[in-house]
This record gives sequence, structure tokens and C-alpha cells, in this order.
Amino acid sequence: MKQLAHIGIDYHMDTISVAVIVEGQNNFFDTIHMKNNDKTILKYFKKISKKFEIKACYEASCNGYSFQRKMKNWGFHCDVIAPSLIPKKPGDKRKNDYRDARNLTQLYANGQLTTVHPPTEEQESIRNLIRCRMNLKKDERNVKLQINSFCLSQGFKWPHSKWTVKHRVWLSKLELLDAYSQQVLSEYLGHLQYLSSRISNLDGVIEEIAFSEVYAPSVKKLRAFKGLDILSAMILISEITDFRRFPNPRSLMAYLGLIPSEDSSGNKQKGGPITKTGNHRCRTQLIESVQHLMKKPTISYKMKSNLEQVDAASSNIAIKCMHRLYKRFWALVLKGKNRNKAKTAIAREFVGFIWAMMNQSESVA
Repeated sequence: MKQLAHIGIDYHMDTISVAVIVEGQNNFFDTIHMKNNDKTILKYFKKISKKFEIKACYEASCNGYSFQRKMKNWGFHCDVIAPSLIPKKPGDKRKNDYRDARNLTQLYANGQLTTVHPPTEEQESIRNLIRCRMNLKKDERNVKLQINSFCLSQGFKWPHSKWTVKHRVWLSKLELLDAYSQQVLSEYLGHLQYLSSRISNLDGVIEEIAFSEVYAPSVKKLRAFKGLDILSAMILISEITDFRRFPNPRSLMAYLGLIPSEDSSGNKQKGGPITKTGNHRCRTQLIESVQHLMKKPTISYKMKSNLEQVDAASSNIAIKCMHRLYKRFWALVLKGKNRNKAKTAIAREFVGFIWAMMNQSESVA
């Protein structure tokens, strides 16, 4: 039986540094620096695999999961490591590729690294599509701010709610003092219209994916909750990928960065704000979704329609969530808790209900 060899890879676009340590040995078996070339890398790993069973790892970077998939296709085990969770010595001021590869290998061999859950290629492509939509929405908001600022600088102010149909008609009919200023406004409005059309197109594609055979069961369950719809459900599904990999609700809360930080020592007990680690897109979406749970817990016609599409157990979880979180939010506010902190606390509890919903035996993520 072959001995196990742990391999740490310091990955760069042009070169990689590889360190190998054999299980049960203290010294490194090999440390090498090579060009990032498929032929060269494959040749080296085939050579190592003749003597040892390989377990390799590298830090998540701009390369994403492509190298991990490449290693898998070659028949080698490879983990992707979360960079923010790699232990670091405060006094270590020396850093280079060789040292990084060796440090990664030692920590990996000792089981001190946290691996990243790799999505499938299809899951990653859908996640990228949804992230593209979110980025376009961010660009749209920026263009709207630029238009508002430009109009104010030209002495024009809309006195009512902005970005309604009337506001857009008013903008299209504005006559500025000179041709250049008029062209600037026209360019801004044209860019805004383009972004809006692309967002609308992506919404249609995302909706089609949401009602596909793979995603429909999970989307229906999440839409049963008040405050979640197709887009918000798809954001959670695409970013988390598999809710069942979290053994309990608190582990999912920690992954989303919604648990309080702590700085306690001895008799000194000190809590802090939420950790804000992990996936910020899901965290932002959940904070936005709980705005709906602050309102009176009534079942609207739309929510009733969504509840009819799920089983009785899921329906009960959604209704219980709506009543529980409404009472909890106003109880915190009436005690004098800051509203934003109360929203964050509600979002954390909301994650618990989502975990319970998605970890039923029928759930598919």
C-alpha cells in the first residue's frame, strides 16, 4: 500500500510552487518551482503518484475551481482552501512562494485548513449569471445617482418620488442650456435604458432556470417564506449550493457571517458586532428580505399561492417563521434595541428557518 503524500501548491498564473511532505515524516520530501504548464504539472504529479497516494491543495484565488477540476480529471485528489481561514504567525515577516507552499503543506498535513465546497460547473455558471445580474443592478443604481447629480448641477430638481414613470418622462423632456449638456443627459439616459434592458433579459433567464426540474423544488420552498421571491431564492441557492452540508443552523449562520463576534479573556466577557465573514451576497439579501417580516403577519394572495405549491410541513415552517420573527423584531425594538441591530438578529433567526426548510428529506439544492 502506498504512503500518503500531502502536497501544498502556491498557485500563480505563470508559475506554481509545490511542496511535498510524506505522512509520518517531519522533513519535506520535495519542494519545486515550475512553470504553470499543464504538460509540466501532469508529468510531475504522475512521477509523485508512482510512489505515493496524493492529496493536494491550493488557496482559492482568481483561478477559481478550474485547477481543482483539472486535477480531478487527471485522477488526483485536490482541495481548494479558504485563504481567510489559514492560520498565520503574527511575527512571521518573511513571505515567498517556497515558504507559502511549505506552510500550506504542513497545515494541510496537520488538518488545520478549511476547505471550500466546490460547485459543479453548471452550478458555477448559474451563480456567475446571477452575480452578473447583481453587478448590472449596482451599475444601474450608480447611473441613476449620476443622473440625479447632473440634473441638480444644471438647476433642475424633481420634487416627487424618483424613477417613477412620470419622473422618467420629465427627464426625457428636459431641455438644457447647451447642446453638450443635452448630449451628456442623453448619454446617461441611453446607458440607463441599456442596463435596464439587460437586467430585464437576465431576469427572464433566471426565472426560466428557477422553474427548471433541478431548481424548482428548492425555489418553491424558499418562495413560501414571506420576503423571498424568485431572484432572492436563486441567490441563496446558487451561493450556498447545498444546504445539507451544514450539520446545524448555527453552522449556516456562521458561514453567512451573521453570528456575533467575541473578544473574551478570563473574567472579561466582551461581545461584538456580527463577524461579516463568508458570503456577503446572501447576507445582504437576507437583511433586505427581513424588511417584509417586520410588517403585520398576514397571508397575502401571492403568499397563499406560494404556500399551495409546497407540502404541509414546509407551509407550517413558513407560517411559523412569519409570526415568530414579527413578534421577535418588535419585542427587540420595544426593549430599546437599535432597529438595524434588530434586523440583523431577525436575519440570523431567519437563517434557522431556512435551514429547517431546506434540510427536509424532499429538499433538492
